[in-house]
Amino acid sequence: MNDRGYPVHCRVILVVTVLLALALPTCLLACGGDEADVDPREVLASASARMKEIKGFHFVYEVHQPESAKPGGGLEIARMTGDINAAGDMVSTVDATYAGLPVTVGIVALGDTYYIQDPISQKWLSVPAAESPVGKLSLGAGTIRILDRITGVSYEGRENKGGVKTYHIAGQTADEEVKAIAGLVDLGVTESFHTDIWIGVDDSLVYEVDIAGAATANEDPKVWRSIVLSDLDTHVDVEAPL
Repeated sequence: MNDRGYPVHCRVILVVTVLLALALPTCLLACGGDEADVDPREVLASASARMKEIKGFHFVYEVHQPESAKPGGGLEIARMTGDINAAGDMVSTVDATYAGLPVTVGIVALGDTYYIQDPISQKWLSVPAAESPVGKLSLGAGTIRILDRITGVSYEGRENKGGVKTYHIAGQTADEEVKAIAGLVDLGVTESFHTDIWIGVDDSLVYEVDIAGAATANEDPKVWRSIVLSDLDTHVDVEAPL
């Protein structure tokens, strides 16, 4: 008991509480930053500049169909995994269905020529990019175009993507910009796609892009696509398989 009639341990608790209250605003600024000060346009501009500098990356591109989606009769891409370099050359494997049956197709892209591996004979054929099963893809340059041209942007907070702290930015992307990434897009079906982008807090690299909406008249309107990037700033040599 002290001379004011308060137990000593109570005074200690009171002092600690006051100190914590005074330190809290400083801690919030030092540890997490002021979230209100995050400008989504500045984040996107930094990401655009950084992505133009990297040597390449690994990607997983997926088409997420809702349960209500009806199976198509032609080739339907479910997942595409591969590597792309700064020049836009790409080596990848496509998991798809054809007439409801699962198939795996190898694709190598070199400039405007695509090499397609027949899933049955395993032989390679060369075709113009526009005639490939996936159209002309531009995952690297197309992603940068979205960073530069996305509209109605908003900051959605911080999230972890693959163990990396990221800024979550949302906005709207015009169909011609999505066509630059996804290739097989019918313009006018969905004029503006809701888009979510996750950008590294510390390195300004893009770790994921999600695009919601039907790309063709035959797709369910609830379909959405994701591009997950990893091994960022890693070069891969791509050579013709023939």
